[in-house]
Amino acid sequence: MSTVPAPIDATSTAAWAALQKHYDEMTAAGVDLKGWFAADPDRVKKLSYDMGEFHIDLSKNLVTDETMKLLVELAREMKIEERRDAMYSGVHINTSEDRAVLHTALRRPASDAGTVFDGDQDCVADVREMLDRMYAFAEKVRSGEWKGVTGKKIEHVISIGIGGSDLGPVMVYEALKPYADAGIDCRYISNIDPNDMAEKVRGLDPETTLVIVVSKTFTTLETLTNGREVRTWLLDALEAAGAIDGSEASRAEAVKKHFVAVSTALDLVADFARSTSLPTSASTPRTPLASGTGSAAATPSTPLWACRSSSRSAPSASSAF
Repeated sequence: MSTVPAPIDATSTAAWAALQKHYDEMTAAGVDLKGWFAADPDRVKKLSYDMGEFHIDLSKNLVTDETMKLLVELAREMKIEERRDAMYSGVHINTSEDRAVLHTALRRPASDAGTVFDGDQDCVADVREMLDRMYAFAEKVRSGEWKGVTGKKIEHVISIGIGGSDLGPVMVYEALKPYADAGIDCRYISNIDPNDMAEKVRGLDPETTLVIVVSKTFTTLETLTNGREVRTWLLDALEAAGAIDGSEASRAEAVKKHFVAVSTALDLVADFARSTSLPTSASTPRTPLASGTGSAAATPSTPLWACRSSSRSAPSASSAF
């Protein structure tokens, strides 16, 4: 496998020095954006670029033809093109974790015939498989086919995470809320303050609630704490309502119906399960995954995206908690 180009200090390059000189000259001469437009009627055309469905117009920025030329020279001196190609080809450019960065595999359209390999692993095929499973599971929840332990339709989803495991889902949910028509209310917990959790679960019926715990490594204090607290709330509430009898088996069955754990570290999910005194799968090998991808410890039909080793099987939902 190809190696990652060695890091380069941008300020040490000839292109940087040329940009600094160019900046000083522009500053001394004075910046007149209105005058630039008047002097060059083709400015918008020359400084606009189409990239797929994106149209990028740089004409309103404080740049000239010379600025753009020098920026390109800096990018080439920094070996940006080589780094881009390394990323797309699955080179382990995440040197601190010795992983490929496969966001490109996650975002590649199904209609694109290309693929991305990490060693012999076809990551795009793995991603497409998991996305299909994710859509199928989401449809089961929306349609009411997926039911809680008492047979009731899921009407509430609690998502537990922090950082990227929280902000992205919240953003998408808020953006698409006007189009939601499945009658499912979503709530998000990231704050470790127990009052925040208490407010988020207030008024919820545990029999109609599905909990999703999201963590890349399953070592994040806030996520683990909130996951345990919500698990305790839900199982205790189910028992108080007479929905489960409080036995180990009944509580484990409730977890299968009401919890999904998303992680890249299945062994740590299993550790979390053991720490909460629930049955766990004995075989949860940990395989390093590409940064930006994940796997799931969940029910076999639970669809969560992954770039995963085909030799690794996901444990049952009871191993998640």
